[in-house]
Amino acid sequence: MKNIITLLALIAGFTASAQYAKTYKYNDYKQGWALVKTSSGTYGFIDTDGKQVVAPIYDKIGKFDKLHKGWALVKNVSDGYGFIDTSGKEVVPAIYSKIYKFGEHRENLALVQSIAGKYGFIDHNGKEVVTATYDDVPTAKNAALSK
Repeated sequence: MKNIITLLALIAGFTASAQYAKTYKYNDYKQGWALVKTSSGTYGFIDTDGKQVVAPIYDKIGKFDKLHKGWALVKNVSDGYGFIDTSGKEVVPAIYSKIYKFGEHRENLALVQSIAGKYGFIDHNGKEVVTATYDDVPTAKNAALSK
């Protein structure tokens, strides 16, 4: 059975290869998915049927991180960072010039820096709980954190 599944994945990979400049090994990022690269250098994911599950619109896609609900850091062509989840949905829009690790600056939150250089925080649901409008890292003194 495993050999049949492997064979089907290879066939789907060959079919998908015609559409993409490079198809990477299946299951490296997520079970049943392969990273693909277009001729223009952008990345996305396909499943074992060769069906696109994440559009190839990103300059970079990181590994899915279990610490962040299984999210993967993505970078778009405009140099914006965000996160996608394991269903391929963008849960944090790729609009930040930098996203720091959750808990690094404030427990259960991640510091974000906008393209304009302003700071704010997002929570583990991807919601911006402190709008990225601060010139310095927001503190309890200069920013009220909503729940």
